[in-house]
Amino acid sequence: MCTKYKIPTLALSRLLVRTQPKVSNVFSGRSYSKNVRLVCPYKENKYQRKETSGQSCVLGVSTLVAASVFGSFLNESKEEKLKKRIGMCTMHLHQAEPHLAQPHFQEAFELLKDDLSRKRDTPIPNLKIVYLIDQLGNIALQLECYREAIELYMATVNGFALNGIERSNRTVTELFLKIGQIYAILGEFKLAEMSFLHCVGVTTLELSRDDQPKNPKVITLAGLAYEGLGKLYLSMNHPENALNMYQHALQFADTIFQPDDPQIPVLLNDLATVYEALNDYDQALETVEKAISAAKLGNRAALPSIMCNKATILLFKGELETARNLYEELIETCKKIYDYETLREIKANMKILEEKEGLREMSN
Repeated sequence: MCTKYKIPTLALSRLLVRTQPKVSNVFSGRSYSKNVRLVCPYKENKYQRKETSGQSCVLGVSTLVAASVFGSFLNESKEEKLKKRIGMCTMHLHQAEPHLAQPHFQEAFELLKDDLSRKRDTPIPNLKIVYLIDQLGNIALQLECYREAIELYMATVNGFALNGIERSNRTVTELFLKIGQIYAILGEFKLAEMSFLHCVGVTTLELSRDDQPKNPKVITLAGLAYEGLGKLYLSMNHPENALNMYQHALQFADTIFQPDDPQIPVLLNDLATVYEALNDYDQALETVEKAISAAKLGNRAALPSIMCNKATILLFKGELETARNLYEELIETCKKIYDYETLREIKANMKILEEKEGLREMSN
């Protein structure tokens, strides 16, 4: 059974909140900059003097203010312009207004056209600009501008290289992990596989060294890379490869995460799906029960989706009545909590269930 690649949301969030240098004091979180209010010289009221000298004075002041503002805009450096546009994007995304963030993103993207299509005479970007490119890549990913996100992340990788940072650097590994996830979403599986394998190679090499303690961040990156490969191989209908990847991912997760970490039930649920794809329904049910227990401990929001997966395993195992009862119970739960994504999945699986029930009645 081939499944559509879904980006590991919890895994991705661990990358998007990666610590970076502060890029702007103008916008921090949801704070706003002060707007300059220009005096309009053409509007009169009953308290305004009508002498021409007074009007020319007001006109002169407003013209100077306007010229000053316009001049400061022209004199802004590329870095300052990027900071302001990234700040505006961040503000609108925090306020759940992606449509308002989009124009600011496009302006920032346009500012970087030389860095995205480098030529021999293109100046080498300093590290501050490179980090801003990385941040804009995160914004592109949140706006689902996937092609632009890949361009920005690759420009970040190249920017690091031009500043002497090697591809084995942990920051570069994180970038390749995000690039792999995006390629997988776009269905470009070979490019996704290459990106994930780069991450696996770098992290495995670092973890194999005996002369230094194992870094928890590297273990996390390795686990995320194996998880990405697991999802990828499952989407490519290669469950045998996916099984190996998820087993590695769970080993890393058990090493670094607490038992109540919300990622544990997600990994177990995916592993159950792999066993289902291998027609090992008993092992799939055993694994999904572990996922349910882990979700009750640390990720109750994932319970409806995991319970839906359990019902689907029962469906393909042939326990149709038990699967129907669980689906019907879940429908009521999902309606109460407005979980429309799981509802859509249940309705699609209910059609398969009805077909199997019809075939069973005909055979009897």
